[in-house]
Amino acid sequence: MTVDSTYAKPFLTVPQQIRRMRQRGMDCGGDNDASHILQRYGYYRLSGYSYPYRRRPVPPEDLHDDKGREIRLDDFESGTTLAHVAAMYEFDHELRTRISDALSSLEVSFRFFIGHRLGKMDRFAHRKPHLLDAMHPTTPPAPTNRYAEWIEEYDRHETRAKDAFVQHFRETYGNHLPIWVATEVMGFGVLSNLFILMPDTDQEILAARFQIYAKSGRGDSGALSNWLNNLRNIRNICAHYGRLWNRTFDVLIDTPGHELSSATDTDTAPTHISQLLDRTVSNKLYGVLIIMRHLTLSTDPASDKVIALLEYITASADELGFDLAELGVPADWSTQPVWQRNFRLPGEPMLAASMLDRAACMSSSEVKAMLNDTPDGKKPSELLKTYRHFNTVVEIPLAGVNYFPEFQFRDGAVIDALAEINKRFIDEHSHHDHLVVHSALLHWWQAPQDTLPLNNQGEPGSPSELLDEVDEEEFDRIINQTGATESLTL
Repeated sequence: MTVDSTYAKPFLTVPQQIRRMRQRGMDCGGDNDASHILQRYGYYRLSGYSYPYRRRPVPPEDLHDDKGREIRLDDFESGTTLAHVAAMYEFDHELRTRISDALSSLEVSFRFFIGHRLGKMDRFAHRKPHLLDAMHPTTPPAPTNRYAEWIEEYDRHETRAKDAFVQHFRETYGNHLPIWVATEVMGFGVLSNLFILMPDTDQEILAARFQIYAKSGRGDSGALSNWLNNLRNIRNICAHYGRLWNRTFDVLIDTPGHELSSATDTDTAPTHISQLLDRTVSNKLYGVLIIMRHLTLSTDPASDKVIALLEYITASADELGFDLAELGVPADWSTQPVWQRNFRLPGEPMLAASMLDRAACMSSSEVKAMLNDTPDGKKPSELLKTYRHFNTVVEIPLAGVNYFPEFQFRDGAVIDALAEINKRFIDEHSHHDHLVVHSALLHWWQAPQDTLPLNNQGEPGSPSELLDEVDEEEFDRIINQTGATESLTL
């Protein structure tokens, strides 16, 4: 077989490797210790950690090659030791382990959020490209190439899955898994590509939940997709024992549109995300830690895992003598608000997104399209404005869009019996946070209550289910007779 390579460097035995490093100025210690290090880590793997200790050319010699890359000579800086290079590898190994642990927590959260939003749409939404807006407008319609490639890759993951819960589903229900199980067998890359296939509204809602905003104020799904891709890249580096220390990553981290527009607004204070505008941050590990910290603040606000990572890096830099800037970390990182253990993101977007997960909702424009004109000539836009003004509907504001649970409407208007309950409760709690009050209302409407009649499945029904099954007069009678509203509290 012909080998397609011009590589012609000779094979070196371990003693020859030691001799070469000594010839280049590295202190390798005793032969036994050096042999032990090289046999444990490998000459080639350690070369990535010894490279920064090679001498630089001295002007007027060229400092960079014709591609703009820094030139390093073969000889090492005075004082470079093999033991120190091995210690740098051990530091990087521990860093990979700790980052993998922090990433796993985020990955589990994204499995839930993506699976939960799609599951509300359809239990097999991932196998129905027309629900994902992943169809070509041809005759007949056909799945997009992106979806076809995605489902082919996912099928490989599903086929390989041998976990006990997967076997149970197959034996009980058949080969194909519902979305909330499917997300558990996907690799992170398959999961992040599924996010791209989700309907735009769902992508924007998830981005807004994580407080990643576009210039318009809506959720910046493009930035979130980029962040997921960066985390996938880091996860793969960790899984394959790649180097994190002193590495410039190929995938730049996107700055959300809102931060880009705020950068030119002198009245807007910069945030921790604004640091991603700096190219020495957006392609270094510190940029990855910023997005990990930001996302963790939305999934597990009390977690200090990412802070602990930076503390480990700082302590190792002091011990091993490397520069924090090699990972893009500013010297004053510990004084920044986002790295304080009591720092929190606003809770409203998280609460609003969780409410949207709990109920089928319509946006303001969709509600207006559904409403009928009133007998006195009031238009849908005026009617919705009236509903909101008099506190007769549960509404969920998120990223500049107001959403309304669908169960509140019937025959082109709000259900009067529902409106009365909503208004009474909202008015009574007008001094409380608006979203918290509406969240409590939504919970009451959807929560099963033992005092109410059984639903169609023979289980305790919720007020919204009862409202769907009987007319308003009967609904009022049952609610009053059972005292169901007594459980409506904050």
